[in-house]
Amino acid sequence: MFLAMTERRNPALVQAAIDLHRSGAVEPDTYVIDLDAVDHNAAALAASAARHGVELWFVAKQYGRNPLVTATVARHLPLAAAIDHREAVALLGAGARLGNLGHLVQVPRRRLPGLLAAEPAYVTAADEQNLTAVAAAAHDLGRVQPVLLKIRGAAESTFPGQDGGFEPDDVAGVLERAARLDGVRVAGATGFPCLSFDAGAGRPRPTGTLDRVLAAAATMRAAGLDPVLSLPSHTSVSTIPQIARLGGAVGEPGHALTGTTPEHAVDAALAERPALVYVSEIAQLGSAPSVFGGGFYSRGRARDLLVATGGGVRRATLRDTPAGSIDYYRRFDWSGDGDGARVGDTAVMAFRTQIFVTRSRVAVVAGIEAGRPRVEGVFDALGSRVA
Repeated sequence: MFLAMTERRNPALVQAAIDLHRSGAVEPDTYVIDLDAVDHNAAALAASAARHGVELWFVAKQYGRNPLVTATVARHLPLAAAIDHREAVALLGAGARLGNLGHLVQVPRRRLPGLLAAEPAYVTAADEQNLTAVAAAAHDLGRVQPVLLKIRGAAESTFPGQDGGFEPDDVAGVLERAARLDGVRVAGATGFPCLSFDAGAGRPRPTGTLDRVLAAAATMRAAGLDPVLSLPSHTSVSTIPQIARLGGAVGEPGHALTGTTPEHAVDAALAERPALVYVSEIAQLGSAPSVFGGGFYSRGRARDLLVATGGGVRRATLRDTPAGSIDYYRRFDWSGDGDGARVGDTAVMAFRTQIFVTRSRVAVVAGIEAGRPRVEGVFDALGSRVA
C-alpha cells in the first residue's frame, strides 16, 4: 500500500532496512521505524495544531506502543490517547501524559483507581454503568474527573468490535443523571471514526458518526455546557484545519506519525514522511514462494514487496490471504524474472499496520537521513525491549 511512496519519499529507509537485515541486526518479521522521520512528523503535526487551535492526543497502538517512539513524539505532543488500560501504562512509562483514557476501549473497573491517579485530562465513558464506575473511583481519590461521552457511531462507519456508546437522543437524560454523581463532570463528546478516507474522492471526509457527535454537542450546549469535542480518525496535518472547521477541539493522530494514513499512499505532497517498513525474508521458493509472516494485519492492504537478491532488487506481488489463514507465511508471485533469488534474501514491504496485534519485532533506527543508521533498540510488539 505504501511501498511505492516510501521508495519515492524515503528511499534511505528502504535501503537501511535491507542493510540491517543482511547484517543480521534485524530478524525477519521486524518493523523498522525511522525515528528521525517520526520526529519530523510529530513536529509538523504540533505546528499545524498550534496554528489552528486544535489540541492533539497521539495514539501509540499502531507502532507497538514503543517507548522510544513515544518519547520522541511526546517532545512535541505531550498528551496521548490511551486506547486501553495497558496502553495507558506503556504511555506513562515512556513519559507521556494521558489526554484521554477509555477510548476506544473502556477501562476495566478494577484498573480505574490506579489509572485515575495518573490524572488523565479526560476519560471516555460509553454507557452509564461505566460513567458511574469512573465517578466512584474518582470520588474515592478526592477528585472530579472530566468525562467525554462516547456517542454510538453510525452503522455504516463503525468498525467491527468498536460498537457501543450513547445515542444522541439520550444525552439530555444522561446529563441530568450525571449531575447527581460525585466525582465526574461531563465535559464533552467523542465518537469514532469522525473522519474517514474516501478512496473515490482521494481525501478524508466526515462520516455519519460525526453527525451524531455534533447532534450530541448541540444537546450539551442547550443544557448550558460548552462541550469539548474530540473528532478522531485520520488526524494529520492535512485534516487539522478541517477538524477545526467542524468544531473539534481535539484530534488524535496515529498513522500520521509514521506517514501511513490512507491519504499518504496517494499524495506525495503531504507534510508527514513515510517512517515505517516491514522486513521479512524469503522462506520458501519452488512451488510455494513465500516470505515469513508474523506482522501481516488483516486490514493492512499489503500488496507489493521488494526482494534484495544477489543480482539487485526485484519486485514481487503478495497474494491475498483467506480470512481463516494463520500468518505463518505470505505467498507471493514475481512481477518479473525471479531467477537468482535465494531462500534468506531480504524482503521489504510497507503497508497499514497495527503492530500491537502482531507477534513482530520493532527496530527503532536513528540517523537514516544522515546516512549513518544506528539501531537504538529492538522491541516486541507491545513495547518491551528485547535487544
